[in-house]
Amino acid sequence: MATLPARPDLGHLRREARDLLRAAQAGDAAAAARINAVSGGLHLAAAQLAVARDYGFASWPRLKSAVEARTRDLAEQAQRFCEASIRDWSGQAARMLEAAPELAGYNFATAVILGDAERVRREIARDPSLVNRPDDRWGFTALHAVAASRWHRLDPVRADGLAAVARLLLDAGADWRGISGAGGWTPLGCAVAGELNPAIVRLLLQRGAAPNDRDLYHAGFAHDDHETLRLLLDHTDDVAGTARSALAAPISGGDTEGVRLLLDAGADPNRYADDADEPAPLMYAAVRTGSPAELAELLLSRGADPVAPGPDGRSPYALAVSKGRTDLADLLRSYGAEPDASAADELLAACLNGDVRAARDFWERDPHLTDAQQGAALGQAAESGNARAITVMLDLGFSVQARGENGGTALHAAAYAGSADVIGLLIGRGADLAATDTTWNSPPLDWALVGSGERPDSNPAADWVRTVEVLLDAGASGTDITLSPDDPKPPSAAVAAYLRGRGIG
Repeated sequence: MATLPARPDLGHLRREARDLLRAAQAGDAAAAARINAVSGGLHLAAAQLAVARDYGFASWPRLKSAVEARTRDLAEQAQRFCEASIRDWSGQAARMLEAAPELAGYNFATAVILGDAERVRREIARDPSLVNRPDDRWGFTALHAVAASRWHRLDPVRADGLAAVARLLLDAGADWRGISGAGGWTPLGCAVAGELNPAIVRLLLQRGAAPNDRDLYHAGFAHDDHETLRLLLDHTDDVAGTARSALAAPISGGDTEGVRLLLDAGADPNRYADDADEPAPLMYAAVRTGSPAELAELLLSRGADPVAPGPDGRSPYALAVSKGRTDLADLLRSYGAEPDASAADELLAACLNGDVRAARDFWERDPHLTDAQQGAALGQAAESGNARAITVMLDLGFSVQARGENGGTALHAAAYAGSADVIGLLIGRGADLAATDTTWNSPPLDWALVGSGERPDSNPAADWVRTVEVLLDAGASGTDITLSPDDPKPPSAAVAAYLRGRGIG
């Protein structure tokens, strides 16, 4: 019995049936025998039935349906494969290709994504319009797709091929200025964001691509010792006019050197993204993200406004006090900030510092803390493993269910940071194991799994295996945990092994 190829062609099967009929009619005994074995006459329907039976199908219509279904399934797989090759962080694309190697040669799009330069060369020679033709789903051209492909990381052997495809496309007239319909991405932006591709970044810049604010912003997150950020800055004619939100990236990561590079290149320390949902002056943002004093002083020394309030109306000084950052508060005072912290700010500072007497004194003044302020303070203490501060706050009357960042409770924050001791304390004080955050609708156990994989450094004594153990022993449900390799944010190997040991996932 013959076997259908991985990518069957119905037209080829039809030709096979016609050729079989012609051979039988011309006197080929073997061909005639094949047809006569399934039908009494030498006609096309009989030849098609013979071909269908050869491939193990009872009829030609059933063979046709199977081919159409397989073709449709492969087309859908190829589309998902291309999307995973660009957007997925878990390695799903590599697993898909291993399971279905025929995806590699499916079409022009998969050839571009995988860096198959020879296939791409042949295809654009046959049809030059492929070079700048946007796809129907994202509006990406081939140059966007090769720049965004993750295959230089998934399989480093393909890195040279991806660069070669980008060069072929550019030589054939690909528009490096092109903006996709989905999100307004340029090819350079695709190469910088996501899985950074330095070779394609350099190639695009050599061909004239000009970095925009989003490119500078994403370069601020690259783990390449600032190489890409320096390269982009070298090719940005007007950094002061271009950089609106770029400084926010290194500020959010406490990256003093990244901030210094942008400021040295001309970025304005008092300009920030005016199209953000809640734009914050840079000094306020630096305090809010817990920046080191060195970074804050760099901004101030370059002219950052020490008093411009944040979206909540508070000054950087008041925010620093409320977060227990006396070093930042003192620094801001030295640059002219007024001591405008409220009683609520002073209360939060006392709580975070574990000063029971001062905390009770401020609490008795009735500072009217909002749920958000309580949630933020509890979350900050939970992330750092500051059990004493949490005890002070809960003893005063803070709500253990108050919500902070991303709508999570202190239990969420402790779970994400691996603060196992705090987890036990919060559960003992009535924290809800099943409470879901307002951003991802996830319970604390999910935050613990994600945190174990991302490994934030807010708690130097983090222990995610123990955190998960405490949550499960207290009654957290693990029924929705799959431990699928396709999870976008999988847990650490140690946590996954622990869960499997408990029969979960």
